[in-house]
Amino acid sequence: MFNRLRLAPLTGVLILTILACAGSNSAQKQPTLPDNVVTAMGEAPIYQGDLALARNKALKDAKLNAIRKLVGEQITEKSGVSDGQSLGSKLYGKTDSFVKKYDILSEEQWKLDTQDMIRLNVRCEVEATKLSTAVDALLDDVGNPRIAVLVQTVVNGKSYPIGSATNIAEAELIEKLRTKGNKVVDSSQLTALLKKNPSLAKLDLTSVEEGSPLLTLAQDSGAEVLIIAKVTTTDQKPVVLPGGKKTDFLSSAATGPYRIIQLWGDGKIFGSGSLEGRGADITQEVSREQAVKDWANLVSNKVGKQIKDEWFKLTEQNTVILKFKGLGLEDAINFKNDLMEYTSVKQINDRKTEVNGSEWELTYPGKESMFAEELMYKKDSSFRFLSSKTLSINSSKRGVVEVEFRNK
Repeated sequence: MFNRLRLAPLTGVLILTILACAGSNSAQKQPTLPDNVVTAMGEAPIYQGDLALARNKALKDAKLNAIRKLVGEQITEKSGVSDGQSLGSKLYGKTDSFVKKYDILSEEQWKLDTQDMIRLNVRCEVEATKLSTAVDALLDDVGNPRIAVLVQTVVNGKSYPIGSATNIAEAELIEKLRTKGNKVVDSSQLTALLKKNPSLAKLDLTSVEEGSPLLTLAQDSGAEVLIIAKVTTTDQKPVVLPGGKKTDFLSSAATGPYRIIQLWGDGKIFGSGSLEGRGADITQEVSREQAVKDWANLVSNKVGKQIKDEWFKLTEQNTVILKFKGLGLEDAINFKNDLMEYTSVKQINDRKTEVNGSEWELTYPGKESMFAEELMYKKDSSFRFLSSKTLSINSSKRGVVEVEFRNK
């Protein structure tokens, strides 16, 4: 049996050569290499015979693929997501600063349809500490979304609308969230937007649905997550001690529900609950204030944990709408296959595919801005439209990416 497993030296070399050249646009660690050394393939089109320019682009693509591999592994390990590559797209523009040195192992040319192409196999040595620090900073940023807070407050029957300077519950919740390290949109931004449409402050926050102008208001403030809540104080009966003696302390309860809404992708509600705060003092007014503060503290604890626990899960399965024009049916099919093969898109649902305007629903591990960035990084690599079309991104916002293809 052992004789059958032996390979002639020449055959072994041939197999190793084939393995080294296999695949495209991918990076693979070698078992014998250090953790910070990775080999990667890079590709680029050769335009007008400019081989030097194409080689530089292919080298840049190889470095990018190497960094993607290591960044993806680190994010997956540190955050627990199953696919961390797309979450690291903000770091892909810094490949040169992370790659300490590189060696070009092989080079080849071929044709993609009628387009001349070049492929490089490159071994990259990465500055591990620098990359790890950048990943930690990225996870802190990505895992800590910008939050807008809107709270309707009723204290002793008196209503305080959202954005009001005297709304103690809203101000207290914002302060508690900030103290715990959350990034909260400055309330003045929301107040300025509310002044343009005062009627919004009177909307019932317990029935905010998709398409509500309040969601647009929060989006316009730059927030990624909206916390909406409604809290009402109720004075409690005096505490009676054994023997029938009443205490000098008066107490209040502050009770109300909250919701956490994602402001990009499909805008889902990913957290909710209802909590009760308690307060006591020798005056009823102060006891109500203490109850509201206790409610805000409880909500900030609960909300902060729910956001931390769910945020990476949400980004893994985000919905991005891709709108594009300028591709025929056959090219659109090829484009769909290329997206699945060369990007981190996990699923594509076809809403409509037409030359004058197509619309697809993508499942993608990241926000629309990350998908747009990845598309720009990869668009000059292996997409099959290269020989006849150019791609430009017209807009990327609020879960929608708009792309246009033009003839060369």
